[in-house]
Amino acid sequence: MTKSRGIWLAFAAMLALAWAAPAAAANEKGKVYRWVDDQGVVHFGDAIPPEYSKEQHEILDGRGTRTTIHEEKDPSAPEQTDRDRALLATYSSVEEIESVRDRRADYLDGQNEVARDRLAGLKARQVELDGNAAAINELATVEQRIREYDAEIERRNAEIERIRAEFDDDIVRFRELHGLPPGEEAAAKR
Repeated sequence: MTKSRGIWLAFAAMLALAWAAPAAAANEKGKVYRWVDDQGVVHFGDAIPPEYSKEQHEILDGRGTRTTIHEEKDPSAPEQTDRDRALLATYSSVEEIESVRDRRADYLDGQNEVARDRLAGLKARQVELDGNAAAINELATVEQRIREYDAEIERRNAEIERIRAEFDDDIVRFRELHGLPPGEEAAAKR
């Protein structure tokens, strides 16, 4: 590259940046689009021409965050969804995912333990009231509460299973995305 061409390119880049700043301020959402045309010229604007919207381009928001749209992908890299990106942004290790999973499940287990204690008290009261004609209304109330606690415990157990399955799926995917060997959760799914 010749020296004059390098100076010209630097000047063009400075002009583009100088033009992009007012465009971002004028844009109601504060976004500036950056795209490259068929001749390789870089353009900035508050809207992308339709013929370039399907091509790789970038969106710069008012805070300077750059998002690449229709990014060219490495064919050997695993396909990433929004969930994958969130998974990678949220957790730094399998152990961290397991810790969050266990805390959530333990919280619900703790609530079930309290419910089981109350249930034991209600069942003891049911035995006391059984056969007492004068306490038929209280017995009906106790039996209703027993059914409610049983249903509550069952609902929480189903939620615990759902949480564990979802987190195990996340662990398997996290391992895939990081190229780690499969763990116990993958073997359990087979």
